[in-house]
Amino acid sequence: MLLDRISIYNWALLTILFITEFVRGAFYLSFLTLYAVKSLGLSLTVAGFATSVHYFMETVSKTAAGWQFDRLGWRVLRAGLFTCLFSLLVMKWWPQPLVLIVFSALFGLGVSPIWLGVMSEVAPVDLPTRSQRIGMVFAAWLAGGGAGLVTINFLLQWGYELAFTVIISLWLISLGLAWLIPGAERRRKPLNDQGFLFALRRLTINPAVTRILLPGMFLQTLAAGLLLPILPLFAQNQLGLTHNQYGFLLLSGGGAAVLSLIPMGMLVGRMPLKTPLALGFGLSALSLALFSTSHGPAAAFPLAVLLGLSYAAVLPAWNTLLARIIPPERQATGWGVFATVEGFGAALGPALGSLVARAGGITAPLVLATVVLLSVAVFYTFYPLEKFFVK
Repeated sequence: MLLDRISIYNWALLTILFITEFVRGAFYLSFLTLYAVKSLGLSLTVAGFATSVHYFMETVSKTAAGWQFDRLGWRVLRAGLFTCLFSLLVMKWWPQPLVLIVFSALFGLGVSPIWLGVMSEVAPVDLPTRSQRIGMVFAAWLAGGGAGLVTINFLLQWGYELAFTVIISLWLISLGLAWLIPGAERRRKPLNDQGFLFALRRLTINPAVTRILLPGMFLQTLAAGLLLPILPLFAQNQLGLTHNQYGFLLLSGGGAAVLSLIPMGMLVGRMPLKTPLALGFGLSALSLALFSTSHGPAAAFPLAVLLGLSYAAVLPAWNTLLARIIPPERQATGWGVFATVEGFGAALGPALGSLVARAGGITAPLVLATVVLLSVAVFYTFYPLEKFFVK
């Protein structure tokens, strides 16, 4: 079985990815907004910009981080984990607006090589079971971020100080694991500029990248980013949810997504790629449109499940497209290039979402995200994807 063939080294990498994404999901997708607004008395804009610069710095660092990981290996990840720990400690000790923004950016720099390193180590291109292992990496990434986002809302009922302490403690665990795991000092072959530039040229000259992947990458992460600054406040102010109810709401949506990934992945191989993409983005737009008009918790939970199902329809199709494009000879570098492009939307989204909410109210980012996702759904419905991706 696949699980029997995974080494302790790979399990440790997956655990580190889970913990680090747990912390990031907890901190930037829920904790920071409530902490800044309700505990520190800062504006929503501060939290939005801190979240944006975090994802922006991670995004612009991804390609270089992948290149350095291909050269230096695990040392790059350890340095990144130390950088993130330092950033969290500074933000806890001196929670001023400028400090939150600057050290959120430093946190983004530190975290940039983690996902790339885990992907290239756990799922190398010359492995026959690579597709299955990619699923495990995405499961650890998605489950970690979702679990952190959900769990922190239960911890917040005991206070912000305890929640922040748990966040830092978990990061210390991931750092200790990275220091102790076996196999982390494996040698790497030195890379040269020709290999890196060839990978970049191979991506940029491919019409499937410029006409299909780049627009979808940017717009889908932009739509998600628009919601980050306002979701906790929207849940409390318009839906009337407590911290616990908001946690269960996120759990229902995330659980629906995780449980649907395997059957959705099986369906993707039996239909044209445009079908799950158009269906998934269309259902996402419908869910957000209905959310923007909802009041009270009754309708919120079914809509969260629908949103999770729509995400599960999109993710396997995206993985299929990306796997056909990334150069096999430079795994971390190739994943880094795509992650950089995809991350620009996530970096811009929170800042734009906070400004839109300030100008048009707390439901305005939901409306804008609905329009964006609906546009993507229409594009993938009518654009001939099969012209570039032959099954």
